[in-house]
Amino acid sequence: MDMENKMVVWLVMFLAVSILTEAAIPDPPTSGITTVGSLKIGIAADCAGVVAFSATQASVDHAKAVFAETLVDKGVGYVAQTGVFITHCPGLYQFSFAGYGSTDLRLTLKKKLNNSDSWRPVVSTGAGGGANLVLLDVEAGDHLAVFVDAGKISDGVTFSGYRIAKK
Repeated sequence: MDMENKMVVWLVMFLAVSILTEAAIPDPPTSGITTVGSLKIGIAADCAGVVAFSATQASVDHAKAVFAETLVDKGVGYVAQTGVFITHCPGLYQFSFAGYGSTDLRLTLKKKLNNSDSWRPVVSTGAGGGANLVLLDVEAGDHLAVFVDAGKISDGVTFSGYRIAKK
């Protein structure tokens, strides 16, 4: 074998090793979060991590507070376009909300159970607004949202939640 053929063989060997080495590198892990439109859809792997959200600057749409600014959105469940938290990962959660406005303002955290059409009050503020914090045991498919039952809100309304313990 002459020198030129040996160089070609070594070049082919080098390229083959380079290609095989590159192919052996695994893809980096992904969060498992799938985005459909602007909604995040979760899978079981998402429930292994943090589930938390916090939003502010509310407006009212059909008596429900919808928040213009999302400060934190970890994991799956919070839908910024509607202001609703949809439970994908069951467990013990802490939810809080606060807001002020007109003297007759009344804010209520409401829950809609999975496969239910009706929102039920969980906890409310007094007249003029205020703040509340609650611990809830929620199941997959349960919905939670802040409603404006009476009065007018100011810009500073907030809604936050995070999972404390897994089921």
